[in-house]
Amino acid sequence: MEPSTAEQSLARQPVWKALWIVSLGHFLNDTMTTLVPSLLPLFQSHLGLSYIELGVLVLVANVTSSMVQPIIGAWTDRHPKAWLLPAGEFVVGAGAAAMGFAPSYGWLLVLVALLGAGSAAFHPEASRAAHLAAGVQKGTAQSIFQVGGNAGQAIAPLVVSLLFVHTGLHGSVWLLVPAMLAAGALATIVPWYGAKAKGKAPRVVRTAGGTGATWAVVLLLVVVTFRSWMQAGLSGFLPLYYVNVRGLSTSVAEVYTALFLLAGALGTFIGGPLSDRIGKRRLILISMAGGIPFSLVLPYAHGIWAAVDVVLLGFIVLSTFAVTVVFGQELMPGRIGLVSGLMIGLAVGMGGVGASLAGYVADRFGITTAIEILAVLPLLAAVLAWWLPEDRPLSPRGRPATKPHH
Repeated sequence: MEPSTAEQSLARQPVWKALWIVSLGHFLNDTMTTLVPSLLPLFQSHLGLSYIELGVLVLVANVTSSMVQPIIGAWTDRHPKAWLLPAGEFVVGAGAAAMGFAPSYGWLLVLVALLGAGSAAFHPEASRAAHLAAGVQKGTAQSIFQVGGNAGQAIAPLVVSLLFVHTGLHGSVWLLVPAMLAAGALATIVPWYGAKAKGKAPRVVRTAGGTGATWAVVLLLVVVTFRSWMQAGLSGFLPLYYVNVRGLSTSVAEVYTALFLLAGALGTFIGGPLSDRIGKRRLILISMAGGIPFSLVLPYAHGIWAAVDVVLLGFIVLSTFAVTVVFGQELMPGRIGLVSGLMIGLAVGMGGVGASLAGYVADRFGITTAIEILAVLPLLAAVLAWWLPEDRPLSPRGRPATKPHH
């Protein structure tokens, strides 16, 4: 029996409650995972770690998440697992709470790996939940989901300044409280998610690149990887640069990182709806090219101008978080979990590789040189983004502006 016009219209509308709960879960999840790079100065002083050991720590946090996410995503494409939403959130909280008590570098690596595994379980199913709740407003819905994660990443440095600077690393035990609250909130949408995942998948708007455009997905992954290298590198080493080169306190240095990530969260919130109107490829290209002057100025800006620069850089370059996920989902319809695992997990997690390379460069040539190299990455991403296939924005009524190409 064909659905009525009213039912079709309802299916096109976002399920706001589910979207905001998943976004809240994403917020707390990414707050805890981003504490790893944000706590690098404290780990360095507490355990006497080198720059490369700090880079490897970020690498472990990202790789345990990134290498597993696509596998979980591909598995749950066939068999959605709603229970992974609260379970993954709780594991992340447990790992984050315990890492402040790590007696050695080896134990710290184990606990950070546990945190990454919880994040790997959470992200593909959370992204699928956002997709199912989106109606036809995929960019807008993914922005709501991703802005939760970006805001969490931005808050993490402030948690270091407001909590850990005063309590020491043992203050991590308090992270169990929000983790349990978030897991409880996510548990309330498990019945809705389970029922929705078993139903008919929403119609997918194809891109001009065509279904299964593997080359375009690979190219998009590389663009996201360059963006992730810059973000992870700056999140971890910008505070160290301001502390060790500029002579700022840890609390003040973390504020610059928070400004960078908060601006990115705002950019993400605006970028998704904007991409629904102007197209995803166009927004990615504008974002990468537009960030070039601000990234190149970053190592040389001081005081208030440094704050202005990191805000503009974060807003412009990080505005594509939701856009790249939705773009990948449209290029590979029916593989929501796999694509989410690739775009949120593998490509973003590759930021850990970038952080390790930045740590190696900082040890060999100085941290200023590492920051200067990270500043070039938006230029490389912009060059590659030019070759992405065109997509069709939505009309003002929320429909594709043109008919799909077959």
